[in-house]
Amino acid sequence: MAVGDALKQGEYTDTSAPAVRNVPLDFSGPLPQPTADKAQARADLARAGYAILTGVLTEAEAGEVRQVLIDEIAREEAIDPNRVSGFYTDPDSTNRRLSDLPSRHKWFRDLLEHPVALEFTKEILGPTLLNESYLVHSYGANVTRPGSAAQFVHLDRSLDFHGHTKPYQSRFIWCLEEFTEANGATRVVPGSHLWNDRVDMTGATYYETVAAEAPAGAVIIYSDMLLHGTGANVSADRERAAVVVGYCPPWCRPMIQFPLVVDPQVMEGRSKTLRQLLGYTTVSIGFYEPWSGAAQSVRDLCVPVTIEY
Repeated sequence: MAVGDALKQGEYTDTSAPAVRNVPLDFSGPLPQPTADKAQARADLARAGYAILTGVLTEAEAGEVRQVLIDEIAREEAIDPNRVSGFYTDPDSTNRRLSDLPSRHKWFRDLLEHPVALEFTKEILGPTLLNESYLVHSYGANVTRPGSAAQFVHLDRSLDFHGHTKPYQSRFIWCLEEFTEANGATRVVPGSHLWNDRVDMTGATYYETVAAEAPAGAVIIYSDMLLHGTGANVSADRERAAVVVGYCPPWCRPMIQFPLVVDPQVMEGRSKTLRQLLGYTTVSIGFYEPWSGAAQSVRDLCVPVTIEY
């Protein structure tokens, strides 16, 4: 099913696609392994397109966030299961998805301005024009349940990827429990961040992938240049819970217009950094556009756009 007025995945099918072809792994050298060393993580990002940084959350913290997530999903399911299932990129309705995370709990707000995410975002995306803050492009949670099928391999960007050599997003998967091949660990195509014109997302190409296995509390770091997808959960009784966030430059339109989505009362008293990241600024690329049509409660949340983090 599609959520709201969104198109179903099948409606994106390119009928002019060539015959189905399979692309084997094309990567030399060892695959990235979980590491607590940021230097190693940076090397893995450059070489393979992804890194698995451990110890970013303690196991207890990851468990706490996971419990908040599971409780919120259960609350939504009690109202209507369709509110958390049937996301268009999932092949079935077994997975559970949760949105509007900043409104739900302090943990979800804290993850957005976590120093590790901001540090790697600066490195992946590079400096911004006029030192304006990056923006949260998208934010949601994904829980694979036993029996869920694998997601199609994709890029976290539009189909028109050809000719682009720089990332538009830094991406982070917060592992709230152990990621294993059996419970649906994210599958990646190592080295595909360098492919450019070799990427095809019409559905006519199948890519060989590997599982990015990670311990609870780790974060999988990558960019929108990397082919990847949620793995199938073939376990008998193990879920795989994650929170996924992307950041983009200030000139790029976020997928979610947070000032229109998040409850203004939730944002009262929140940090300048968090409000910058969620787009509560009336300046973009140096141009001032007052939010004359917005409610006063939203206008009151606006902050200067210059980075201080």
